[in-house]
Amino acid sequence: MFSSTGVIVETDRISAIVPSGKFFSRGGTDKFFLKAVRLINPGGSSGFEQKIALRRRLAELHTAHTTAVVVAEHEAPALLDLVAQPGLYSLVELKIRTDDLFSHKGLRALLSDLRLRVKNLRGYRGVLGYLLDCPIEPAWLRSRGLEKIQSRLARMVHEIRGVDPHKMVGVKHRTGTVGLALRDEDLLYAVIPSLTPTELRSSLIRLHNLAQARPVVVELSGVAANQDEFVALAFGLGAAGVVVQSSALAAPAAEGFKEGSLSLKMLRASELLPFLALNGACPPKPARIPKVSVIICAYNAERTMRQCLDSLRRLDYPNFEVIIVDDGSRDATPQIAAEFPEFRLIRQPNKGLSEARNVGLHAALGELVAYTDSDCVVDPHWLSFMVRSVVDGELDGCGGPNYGPHEAGWIEGCVAASPGAPSHVLIGDDRAEHLAGCNMLFRKPALQDVGGFDSQFTAAGDDVDICWRLMSKGYLLGYCPSAFVWHFRRNTINAYYRQQRGYGRAEAMLYSKYPERFNVLGQIKWNGTIPGVARTMPGGGGLRVQWVRTTEQFQRVHEMPLGLLAVAPMTAEWSLAAVVLLALSFAFGITIWPALGLLMAGPLWALHYACKASLEKCHRGAASRLLIGWLAYSGSIVRTIARYHWRADARKRPVSDYSVRQKPKIRWTERAITLSYWNDRYTTREMMLENLRRLFRLLGRPVIADRGWNDFDLLVEANLWTRIQLKTSDEELGGLQLRTNVAARLRLSTVARVVLAASIMMAASALLVGPPLAALIGSMITVAAFIGAISGLGRGAKLVYQSIEQCAMELNLVPLGNPVAQPNLTPGPEGAEPERSDEAAPAAGR
Repeated sequence: MFSSTGVIVETDRISAIVPSGKFFSRGGTDKFFLKAVRLINPGGSSGFEQKIALRRRLAELHTAHTTAVVVAEHEAPALLDLVAQPGLYSLVELKIRTDDLFSHKGLRALLSDLRLRVKNLRGYRGVLGYLLDCPIEPAWLRSRGLEKIQSRLARMVHEIRGVDPHKMVGVKHRTGTVGLALRDEDLLYAVIPSLTPTELRSSLIRLHNLAQARPVVVELSGVAANQDEFVALAFGLGAAGVVVQSSALAAPAAEGFKEGSLSLKMLRASELLPFLALNGACPPKPARIPKVSVIICAYNAERTMRQCLDSLRRLDYPNFEVIIVDDGSRDATPQIAAEFPEFRLIRQPNKGLSEARNVGLHAALGELVAYTDSDCVVDPHWLSFMVRSVVDGELDGCGGPNYGPHEAGWIEGCVAASPGAPSHVLIGDDRAEHLAGCNMLFRKPALQDVGGFDSQFTAAGDDVDICWRLMSKGYLLGYCPSAFVWHFRRNTINAYYRQQRGYGRAEAMLYSKYPERFNVLGQIKWNGTIPGVARTMPGGGGLRVQWVRTTEQFQRVHEMPLGLLAVAPMTAEWSLAAVVLLALSFAFGITIWPALGLLMAGPLWALHYACKASLEKCHRGAASRLLIGWLAYSGSIVRTIARYHWRADARKRPVSDYSVRQKPKIRWTERAITLSYWNDRYTTREMMLENLRRLFRLLGRPVIADRGWNDFDLLVEANLWTRIQLKTSDEELGGLQLRTNVAARLRLSTVARVVLAASIMMAASALLVGPPLAALIGSMITVAAFIGAISGLGRGAKLVYQSIEQCAMELNLVPLGNPVAQPNLTPGPEGAEPERSDEAAPAAGR
């Protein structure tokens, strides 16, 4: 077709480009890499000969794998049609006067002018989007206010979208002001100065973390001798686009060549055709390509199984295998897996997620083992990015992000935007404390060294456990922000609640195994940060931006971790405390507004989350936000109830079927009991402690091992009221003979102390100034609290006594205390002394 400037444009070669996760998509299916040039001195192209020369130059760039051109706004009318003719795309750069940002009158005029400028450009084909070029000095961020400048840039982005809603919009960021990055941008575009490869790698990873689920495009300022290396490195680290400078003409005679002149300039190939060395491949393959075993554990996954396996079939990695472990599915999952004969299928009865992961691990032939879920669709370059991070960073494990794909139904979209999706936890730009189970890769020897996955985690929690065990052994876990997968969330409200109940049970199991990693509410105390969460929760830390002095310095942007108070209002414990306070307010006849304020804090916190949650445009509305708020509030309560329910069930398990063999010595003043044992096999106290730790965990009692700062070995959470301090010692008696002494000190828990103190203060206040009914209620509550504390201490003493005796019997230790009278089950002569066992004789002699 003919354009407005009379240039023939092949419109069938120009397909729409849209953001898709960390990359761009062309036509909704093909992956598109932005390999763009900023032409040097393209002016003077209005004449016929200049147009022919520029057209030839653009065709050369297109043949050499260039896909786009950055066009300044004042050159757009003359260049856009020429750029589109060979099939290249354009990114139009809109220059913004910085002074207009800082006055209301100038901003209104700027927005009006911006709408008119975009209207004049929106009819051209091949335009990817618009890039706002508004250079801001780092000092202005401090003096003018970061949030103020961000809000005005966001208004400009909004105005452009209102005029041309189908184009992408971004802001041209400098390294000294990347903290201005907006959540509303479709891509994160940053100008990178001349850096070393190590500095470039670090900068790109920071940009990826800042961009989250958006493409990163970098512009390399200046033409360097090693530009080919930098371009390949940028694409290898997951950049969705690279912009470089290139000469407008292929010949060096831009100003005319005089015959006989010696002023010839020899241009490098990378300067003329900057993407020629890529040979069309993006990203470049890693230097070393180890074999990877990709393991899919599936259970009743027919809804998403085919999409998952189709995406694995399209992986752009030359050395991998796929192992499907069907964990006793009752639907069409195995039949769907059988449609992919190139993949290995292993079927087993339902044993849980961890057992299925271990089966895949034992069957894996690869040096590296990657895990993703059956409800995930992997990016074609998923393995390429992940392997590059592991090999180059000498990591033992690595993971990446997971993003929710488009959901057609509004309920599915709201569930996907609700809290609870699997996420990674970062302790550095590219170092992780936790990797999401749907997107993780490990070295096979590392997994085998820690014994694989813990089989008690049948649905969730296995990824947290394996990461903590690997880190405790000194293994290094990394994070690759460009190795992402699409993860289908739960598609119904009931499925969402089932997921939250599963998370609650997993947290309870993790708490019994790692109590030192949890706070008083039973929530994990992460050392790192969960990206994106702090900005959606009220009271969260948000982003912390480093102030720099020059534009050459790279501004660091840190995510602040959430504090306990930031999430407390959405917990079941907070709501329960508010209800109790409300009831006491009625009983004591005092104002109920403080209690109502506490009770309403939870729903208000949830609504704040709902308003900030990332929701697809097609699902936005008041009803969607209300549903997300309700799920955020109720899902947390469901999760907490499931956590306590599992703990209560675990604590109902009996200690053992063994009967105790000796009476404990009770030290009333120390609130402690002591037991002593003898053995002639040199069975040390460490073995006793290890058995006790194992037994208490099976009984759902969390155990914290001392690291040398206390005068006890183990701290056991016996019940809500009681903590037990276990202290052991060995006495060598010569040869292999040992005497092991075990002391168990009973102490009130922090919760018990707070409850007792609060009840005493409440009762005293009621007796002094309250009505008789309030005094009676306060006294009854105080008495009940004391009865509960005493009962808890008694139950704790019984538990630890029976547990120590059971572990001693399992280790064949001989009791040295006063024996417990056993019932005489075989009749004998009256007054006959019962025979002592052979192993008890040495003990009696001592």
